[in-house]
Amino acid sequence: MNRAPTNMKIHPKKSLGQNFLVDQNILNKIIDACDLQTDETVFEIGPGKGALTKPLSAHVKKVIAVEKDKHLAALLNEELKESNVAVITNDILKFSFEELPDSIKLVGNLPYNIASPIIGKIIEHRHKFSNVYLMLQLEHVERMLARPNTKDYGSFSCFVQYYAKIKKLFNISNKSFQPAPKVLSCFVHLTFPENKKPKAQNDELLFKIIRCAFNQRRKNILNSLSPLKSKPDIIELLNSLDIDIGKRAENLTLEDFVRIADSFDR
Repeated sequence: MNRAPTNMKIHPKKSLGQNFLVDQNILNKIIDACDLQTDETVFEIGPGKGALTKPLSAHVKKVIAVEKDKHLAALLNEELKESNVAVITNDILKFSFEELPDSIKLVGNLPYNIASPIIGKIIEHRHKFSNVYLMLQLEHVERMLARPNTKDYGSFSCFVQYYAKIKKLFNISNKSFQPAPKVLSCFVHLTFPENKKPKAQNDELLFKIIRCAFNQRRKNILNSLSPLKSKPDIIELLNSLDIDIGKRAENLTLEDFVRIADSFDR
């Protein structure tokens, strides 16, 4: 384990969603799961006290770690200054992913309070990453993997599933962290296949439709899409696609939404 120097006085900041991983068994499982290669560079989001950073650095050519907490970043820089780790002090939502090398592997313990926008940014810059390994709140992972006709299925599910292949690797007890969060966590693997299907003709229109549909998820699809098109036109469109106008957004598959988007402006 990457142990902090004896003079490192660190108090987790709730405002930054800091829960430090302290379970050596889980650290070992993460290292094994990431299939690390000696010639590759790893981009680490939220190194915290560096518990994962040092074992990562022992397996790869270089680690680029972005830490928002200035105090933690300074301590990590001092501790790892003679190593193959570059610690950057920055807010991950403001950091330019375009500065990273191509085909880089990403490993992150995401702050749960901003996990969704970080995942959105990762997907936006997916061309940079060969593989993405993330530690997330279990509830968040369940939303990512949710299927139609379930309570967790929503616009976020569609967004992640449209671009990424998601594999749940293992759950992590809250007792593995200090301080212990109130929720369980999960470690997942994301890849971004170039020819992933279904593929819409216009991604922007697709997600405009999906957001509108789920924004009023208790309404049927006819009524929830009415802000975008007249009801007679929506009825004609859905009938042509053999989609029941009485269904709600949660009943439609991602493939259904793609078919709607591809026919929307005809």
